[in-house]
Amino acid sequence: MWSAATPLMGFPDEPAHTIKAAAVVRGQVLVEEGTSFGHGVHVKVPDYIANLHGQGCYKFDRGQAADCAPLVYADDTYTNIGVTSAASYNPMYYWLVGLPTLVMSGAPAIYAMRLISALFCAVFFAAGFTALTELRRPQFAVLLAALATTPMVLFLGGGINPNSMEIAATMAAFSGFVVVLDNWRNTKLVIPALATVAASTVVLANARQISLVWLLCALVAGVCSFKFRRTMQVFRDKRVLIAVALTVPGTLLGLLWTWIASNGPANVGVAPDGIASPHPDAPLYRGFMIMLDRTYDFFPQYIGVMGWLDTPVPELVTLVWSALMVVALVAPFCIRPLRTWTGYWVSLAMLYIVPAILQTVLWRSMGFIWQGRYTLPLVVVLFITVGLGLRRLRFADKGMAVKAARVIFWLVGACHALAFVYVLRRYVVGISELANWQTLFSSPHWQPPLGWLVLAVLYLCATAAGMEILFRYLYRGQSLFKRFTAKRSLRGGPRDRTASQTHDSPAGSDVSASIK
Repeated sequence: MWSAATPLMGFPDEPAHTIKAAAVVRGQVLVEEGTSFGHGVHVKVPDYIANLHGQGCYKFDRGQAADCAPLVYADDTYTNIGVTSAASYNPMYYWLVGLPTLVMSGAPAIYAMRLISALFCAVFFAAGFTALTELRRPQFAVLLAALATTPMVLFLGGGINPNSMEIAATMAAFSGFVVVLDNWRNTKLVIPALATVAASTVVLANARQISLVWLLCALVAGVCSFKFRRTMQVFRDKRVLIAVALTVPGTLLGLLWTWIASNGPANVGVAPDGIASPHPDAPLYRGFMIMLDRTYDFFPQYIGVMGWLDTPVPELVTLVWSALMVVALVAPFCIRPLRTWTGYWVSLAMLYIVPAILQTVLWRSMGFIWQGRYTLPLVVVLFITVGLGLRRLRFADKGMAVKAARVIFWLVGACHALAFVYVLRRYVVGISELANWQTLFSSPHWQPPLGWLVLAVLYLCATAAGMEILFRYLYRGQSLFKRFTAKRSLRGGPRDRTASQTHDSPAGSDVSASIK
């Protein structure tokens, strides 16, 4: 639904990645000498693809609706020169996403490319959540993974950009890995999780050059979340060794591409104005210190700054998610012994240090280019480690805990829907200084496929369904949409109170029994 609700080229860097995908499926894989000019590499693609940069008339101006963008015609297919700054990226993702352009054209082909990318993200998120359910006492881990699936994560999953698949694959790799470590005595029980780790490893090795860094961080966090002896025992298991062997060819291909790209012609001739500010004489430590100083400034981008970093979600959404995230991040400081939270401490340290190091490497050549979405793989890993540490506590599934959870779930679901409708408003009529919600109904300037109202209703239904499924999983026998049909009589007799207590009593004894 994010794929349909966002206008063409409304995702960050989407034109460059779309042009790259169309070029790769047409055999233009390597960057050749003499093809890099100005702000990117020149490739031969259909004209409707080559001119996608012209769709960005609304970028960086959230008061401008998306109706200013020219139409993308299906018959505009003669070959033209397109410019992409993603030419050195690994071709795997682009080959898959670019396939619709071989059999379709125009706007439908681009939407189909988005849907393929979204499908792959959905597969890895599904694999990651499914793996977490195989943990012993999995409720906290599943809950914290759901918290980490912010509106920004879902938004990125709808666009053409390998960053989205990178987030999903890192989540799946980490989830599968910790499940294997948790079931170290009998890995036969978690073969699907093991397969998830293997598939995610190959994908991350062939997503972006930086993706292997996130994979390494996820593996380190997983090892630190358990006793080291358990890790050594797992890597002696024949099933684990087979899975590792299966990942070797794909990983080597990814490393080979990284070497080819680093030794090939320049990918971009000039740093784009307004995005990168080269500082050739600046000391490296300055870039490192700036990143450390801005670590928590990126948190709004973890929650939701849509479009080309020009559309932050409403403050209510940011406040709700910030509050829940702060509670999750503070919880390890309140539960002893602190030494059992090693995985969390290591993940938190990596959230500080690793992006700072990576930005420092690029400081002199490209300036300060880091965005919060680049760090989202580490953010997802961090919150899942919190869930792993909380497993030593009993998951409260009765009484006030269920009532409080029901309120929080309703609030989070409403924030998901509000973020979606707010971004629709930004593109349909623009975000003006004056409230213009009524203009959405009276005079919309731009409409996505199916219309904004239909998409909003579908998104609300999908969000409600997801929240209901998660709530029923965590609180067995309970429903998020519980209807209070038992009303007190005017006399307030005990009969009504008994009915209410019976209706409120959770049928979650099987969860308590499994925990015991």
